[in-house]
Amino acid sequence: MPYSNERASAGGGFDVLNDAEVQRFIKSVETVKDHSGRIGFIRDHLVNVSHLVEELNDGVVMASDASPYESVVRKDFPSVRVGVIKFSNVLIFVDQYKRLRDRNTAFVDPVAIADLKKKSNQSKIILPGAGITHADYPKTKSFFRASVFDGVFKAEQFKCQGATLYDTFVELLRRSGKNDDAAQQPKPYGDAQAIGSIVIRDGREGIEFKNKSPIDGEDLQENLFVPIDPGFIDIGGDPARRVYVTDALRVQEVFNEEGGNTECFNRLMSVLEHLLVIHIIRCSFESDPSIVANMNVIIDGPLAIFGEAARFHRSIMSLLHDIRLQCRAMGMRGPVVMGISKTGKVVEHAYLIEDLLKKDNDKQPLEGTYILPVTDEYRTTFIEPDKMETNKNFGDETYYGQTFLVRTSRNKIFDVTLAYPFAKKSSVKGVPFKHAKTDLANYGDDISHMVSVIEMMQTDLFQNALIPVHLAHRYASIAHSPGGKSLDRFIREVLASKDAV
Repeated sequence: MPYSNERASAGGGFDVLNDAEVQRFIKSVETVKDHSGRIGFIRDHLVNVSHLVEELNDGVVMASDASPYESVVRKDFPSVRVGVIKFSNVLIFVDQYKRLRDRNTAFVDPVAIADLKKKSNQSKIILPGAGITHADYPKTKSFFRASVFDGVFKAEQFKCQGATLYDTFVELLRRSGKNDDAAQQPKPYGDAQAIGSIVIRDGREGIEFKNKSPIDGEDLQENLFVPIDPGFIDIGGDPARRVYVTDALRVQEVFNEEGGNTECFNRLMSVLEHLLVIHIIRCSFESDPSIVANMNVIIDGPLAIFGEAARFHRSIMSLLHDIRLQCRAMGMRGPVVMGISKTGKVVEHAYLIEDLLKKDNDKQPLEGTYILPVTDEYRTTFIEPDKMETNKNFGDETYYGQTFLVRTSRNKIFDVTLAYPFAKKSSVKGVPFKHAKTDLANYGDDISHMVSVIEMMQTDLFQNALIPVHLAHRYASIAHSPGGKSLDRFIREVLASKDAV
């Protein structure tokens, strides 16, 4: 490691690059495989869905995005840090958007644009990082865990129709577990009963930690029962040794008490993005089902949860499916949820086969709208050939949506994951899930709504961009300069003024 302000040698990497062993390694590895011999296979996967594109006249499009930022509190103590996560939801009413889009003038209506901006909602959370403690929480990690429980899941800013994010989290706990039990009936659990991850012991609901303590990661001598109400328990009656129901997210396991926590904040942000969306859908439905009757939701990134909290993707899948079923029983469509990815292996593959998506065998332009369902076979053949083909469903532990490449009538290409039309990942009418998830017939009108929304909302502002996603990112983003620097300065000034008191 260099000293402060010490510069590295400009030619420091030449000896590495010119090393014979390094040269042999570079020449021996494969990066992108040649697919020229499989063009027919790729074209066979393309599906013309032009007839499914419809002009939307009503409904709402909601886009969600989030950005994290980690601030160094004191320049002379760079290991002392604070985390900030900013969330943004943008609501666009289809009829209002169409009036704005279809104006027969080259001039922008500032009133209409201002009204569109008013439909956005931003929220922020601040989290303690390394070196930040509290009078009630002498340990940094304990302070972080308390902040997640009190400052996020119990926070007023995330209340929706009187329900907290914690209430929705408890509902997801009821639906978690690999058995995909949609019946929600108690089952025997040792000397107690359980529904999903909720344990019912002596008439009281809670969750149990079995292996390691969320406080310090030490082995537990016996199962630790944490009641749903009030949501925590103090071991030995000591508030400093408090365990929370929200510790079930396990994001604290990657919390670093000695340095940067970018990974921890990123993982928390990722899972919260999905939890907040299903929270809004659930609360809106329970308040008035007509609110979600024609709702189209776009999340920035794939419909998947990675890391320690990945198991909650199944809960979201189950809850979303139940809401849609209840909507249909009332004669309504229900929410359509999709994720749009701007980067990643699928996007890179789309750029690689761009000509195949835009031109036919005779090099003539392909007119209309096309989708390419990314089957497991297609993925392991072209996108992730390093993964061995198995009978296991891709994304079984993480995804709650199916990946499609969408080529619009304006030659824009999108990596889209559309929420599975199922409650659980099991065989569908005798067909293995890995095949059922790519059968377009199982999606009903969802494919039509997906491509119709994308066709309507595509924009030339950026390459392969959608207006709602662009707006959500604009309001959620924290630029490292100057925005992030302003945050640094603000946090330092607040802490400095506190120290001066």
